[in-house]
Amino acid sequence: MRKSDHYKDMGEVFFASMRVEKTGFLEKIDKLLSTSGLAKIFGENELVGLKLHFGEKGNTSYIRPLFVKRIARFIEGKGRKPFLFDTTALYSGARSNAVDHIRTAIENGFNIGYPIIIGDGLLGNAKENVEINKKQFKQASIAQLVFSCGAVVSIAHFKCHLLTGFAGAIKNISMGCAAKEGKLKMHSTVSPYIDKKGCISCGLCVSYCPVEAISMGTVAAIDQKKCIGCGMCIAVCKEDAIKINWDIELTVFQERLAEYCYAVAHLKKGKMFYINFLMNVTPSCDCFPKSDTPIVSDIGVLAAHDPVAIDQASCDLVNNSIGIEESKLKKAFAKGEDKFKDLFPKVDWEYGLDYAERIGLGSRRYTLKEIV
Repeated sequence: MRKSDHYKDMGEVFFASMRVEKTGFLEKIDKLLSTSGLAKIFGENELVGLKLHFGEKGNTSYIRPLFVKRIARFIEGKGRKPFLFDTTALYSGARSNAVDHIRTAIENGFNIGYPIIIGDGLLGNAKENVEINKKQFKQASIAQLVFSCGAVVSIAHFKCHLLTGFAGAIKNISMGCAAKEGKLKMHSTVSPYIDKKGCISCGLCVSYCPVEAISMGTVAAIDQKKCIGCGMCIAVCKEDAIKINWDIELTVFQERLAEYCYAVAHLKKGKMFYINFLMNVTPSCDCFPKSDTPIVSDIGVLAAHDPVAIDQASCDLVNNSIGIEESKLKKAFAKGEDKFKDLFPKVDWEYGLDYAERIGLGSRRYTLKEIV
């Protein structure tokens, strides 16, 4: 549990571990949802959006559809009408428009008996603005669906992220509920560069760039004016020849994520709930068309009304786990060692949580209540 001077309240985070004795894990999920007060956010006969990441085509580490179906059934059993949603991706690929995105969701197993809707329309431009008047943004461009549904339940696959250290509830809502315009504004400060000594001119980054911002001469070159900062080239480069400018821009990116999550929470005014699955805690985001070995063993699932508290608790549980030696971890294998800092030594992953707390999104202080 972290202490902070910025936020006096302490959030409750409910936890169901993967360990089972008399009660199976699916039943533990039911008990977790009931005990944590999920039903309190619902109005009568309400449309409830379950905000997911359906996984890029080729990715295998996204949340198991079986678990999502269990959550949807719980909500349906309370007399509400759940549906699954995400928004179009900023980059080209299998989720850049609503048609391809829904096909990818079905291929990845999310055809589980509930509607699948892409929240920002066919091409990602169905949006409305939310006034927030924060440091980075005066207003946020949010998917139109978020305005229409009664309540939003974030169901996030908690994993690592090369720009923020980790990705959980806050990123699932901020990036996932933004229209394309909002995604571009959040990414616009992050531009990689080519290490000319490391580049072997293989052309892989050129083929993966969604906006044709990379050209190939003697070595690769990135057009900074075209680059949208999606990070795809960094992920696919096998020579580690594409680098990030590790400077103040990454803290700006974290601030922008927090402000967009704040915009959605402010819009829904208490009609939000957050669930983090700490399984397949991979070193990269589910946006990439491949998955790597998890850095720790499966831990369980968390639920809370506070996005900052649940992400802080998730980070603490990962760092207090034993690292997997076959993973990308270099040396932080022991309990209590910082796994995120080990993977991304130049990323201050705590900064984003601290900023989110400072703008009133939630509390880094929490109490963990385990469901048995």
